[in-house]
Amino acid sequence: MGSTGRLGSAGPLAGILFDMDGVVVHQRLDFPAIKREIWGDTEGYILERMATLSGEALARAEAILERHETAAAMEATVMDGALPFLAWMEARGLRRGLVTRNSAKSVQIVLERLGLRFDAVVTREDAPPKPAPDPVLLACRRIGLRPAQVLFVGDFEFDMLAGRRAGTGTVLLCGGTQRSSEHADLTVDSLGDLRRAIEERSGGREAAASG
Repeated sequence: MGSTGRLGSAGPLAGILFDMDGVVVHQRLDFPAIKREIWGDTEGYILERMATLSGEALARAEAILERHETAAAMEATVMDGALPFLAWMEARGLRRGLVTRNSAKSVQIVLERLGLRFDAVVTREDAPPKPAPDPVLLACRRIGLRPAQVLFVGDFEFDMLAGRRAGTGTVLLCGGTQRSSEHADLTVDSLGDLRRAIEERSGGREAAASG
């Protein structure tokens, strides 16, 4: 587990935002296969490339991506440690939101299938996608908190950039290929590690207040 950075010096934590894939749920999305089907190659990022399309080409790309996302959503599973962490958040009265580049349709399928509940859900239809700060700022507004009161947990650089640009604390969950980020305030191997870091910070603040 890395340094707590801003996590240790920020004000009282009131909410946590999560990326979905690789953090809350596991989905088998084959991004190279999606890009090959749309463009015939595996270059770049899907949403950024789709932003350059229009008309029939855009409609075709959206249909292909939606088909892949829906299929993955129907087989998605909850990540290890996610349910205990969400239960712990609820017991502490922490608000929770989901910020994802996925479609609203596929996210709804995932949440309904797995029985997951969030106070706010922001998808690519709601705001420009991460790494833009817009979806993170929108999620903060929807849960009624200032960015300084919130942590954003993700497993990819786009998550860290979006959170940093929005002014939240940033937590990199090292469950995938990315193991570090200069934009992460905290790096953890599991949500259990994050829970312990938050509890240690809270304990230190409570001790200082009573000293």
